Amino acid sequence: MVSADDVARFLEQHPDFFEQHPQLLESLHVPHGGNGTVSLVERQLKVLRERQAAGRERLAELVRVARSNEALAERIHKLAMRLLHARSADDVRAQIEVSMREDFAVTHLRLVQDGAQRAELESLLSSGKPRCGHFSSAQRKALFGEPGESLGSMAIVPIGPGASQGALLLGSEDADRFNPAMSTDFLARIGEMTGAALGRAGLEPRV
Repeated sequence: MVSADDVARFLEQHPDFFEQHPQLLESLHVPHGGNGTVSLVERQLKVLRERQAAGRERLAELVRVARSNEALAERIHKLAMRLLHARSADDVRAQIEVSMREDFAVTHLRLVQDGAQRAELESLLSSGKPRCGHFSSAQRKALFGEPGESLGSMAIVPIGPGASQGALLLGSEDADRFNPAMSTDFLARIGEMTGAALGRAGLEPRV
């Protein structure tokens, strides 16, 4: 026995069925408004409108992401230009600080290599990739000192292979600014550029 689901699947697979068999439309009972019913045409229009609305939302999201990526690429480019013109250790540190604060709106940052933070950094950067997240109070304080207690999220960016040249620490009071789910590709690029700028002149970051 053919079920209603079988018929529905058949019509879905053959959307032009009624065009090929128009005589069947004469015997079909299709509600056409009135008494609270909705016509087939109205239902089709409703579905089409919903699909168009969903399509517009997806397009708007794609446009938003594209604009965000374009703005991020521009900030990365500005940082690269700053580092290309740096000629000393102080210049590199100053340009990174200016870029992070002015272009990336980062409220807390440190460029470190040695000292008490090194052991903490080695354990946190075992993967060799940037890390973002909500670190423990003890970890935040170990890396940022007293200001670390107020941070809602942090990013740790290795500089050089295996963080051989140190790490760039970024912090924010906003818990979502450096959330664990965010992409770290652009942070890795910042680490690579910083390492290249330091290595180009044989420079070393200091605590």
